[in-house]
Amino acid sequence: MKSPIARKDENTLLPEIAYISSEELIKAIATNGVIKLSEPPADPDQFVTLLSSLGPLMFTQGETPVEGHPELNIVTNVNRQGRPRSVFHSDTSYVAHPPAVSALLAVDVPKSGGATKFTDQYLALDLLEENLKSLLQGAMVLHGATGVPDESSMWHPLIRTNPITNRRSLFLTSLPRCLKLRLADGTDRSDLLEFLYQFSITKARSKTHNWSSGDVIMWDNRCTLHAADHSHVVGHRTLYRGLISGERPIPG
Repeated sequence: MKSPIARKDENTLLPEIAYISSEELIKAIATNGVIKLSEPPADPDQFVTLLSSLGPLMFTQGETPVEGHPELNIVTNVNRQGRPRSVFHSDTSYVAHPPAVSALLAVDVPKSGGATKFTDQYLALDLLEENLKSLLQGAMVLHGATGVPDESSMWHPLIRTNPITNRRSLFLTSLPRCLKLRLADGTDRSDLLEFLYQFSITKARSKTHNWSSGDVIMWDNRCTLHAADHSHVVGHRTLYRGLISGERPIPG
């Protein structure tokens, strides 16, 4: 079995994986937060096969499935009345078992714009002042859904442990979906949510991927926030997304 080879892709600033086994791929994603496959699947069938080798797939209620590939959902600006909005978030965090890994396959890329950005939530936690980290030990955040027919919500630890790396990270999502924050003793400190969210997306280092047709990007939702940049998109942008089911978040 070959060993994984990773190098920096100067166009994307993401670790680029040249070869890897399924087990080591999961490890590389968890370690780096986000990676690019240098030998991506050639079509949606191969994309689904790859994802299925990493774990059971899940589908987010309310999303539009890809025709012929119901395990995937379509992300597109085609036939939209206005420009899509995207802020830093973690995918489908309001369920009991949020996705461990998300992956996107670029089907149609715009002439310009449409990059996807990522922030390192391992580092975001590391950068917090020690007294604040102590205060937040054992804190829980109520994650909610928007635009879902049967809206649901779930309490998850603010600080969670990634079982692959055993590292701790902040676990937040977009502010409208962070409904409450409760300390370990039950005290409501929802007033801290905006500070923590802004800290997590501005203080931690970020990575940006500028899409080319056929690209496959994979990231770990347990330790990464992501957002699409729709501000200067010229042309159609269509991606297929697959989600790999994760564990119930482990307190850090």
